[in-house]
Amino acid sequence: MLEFLLAFVLTHHNDGSPYGWHMSCERFLQRRVEILTDSNLDYRSQRNLIGYLKTKVEEECSGTFT
Repeated sequence: MLEFLLAFVLTHHNDGSPYGWHMSCERFLQRRVEILTDSNLDYRSQRNLIGYLKTKVEEECSGTFT
């Protein structure tokens, strides 16, 4: 699981590169819930990963996943 976290945190995706990617607000909210309920991640790791994924959402995204 640590490898998964490090892959997201240490990898920088530039919008101009062929590897740039984005996610929808709905998908972000789903992943946020999954990350927050993952007992293998400590609080700081959860916040770092959520913060990184939030940068990949292009549209306005506030609220909770239902």
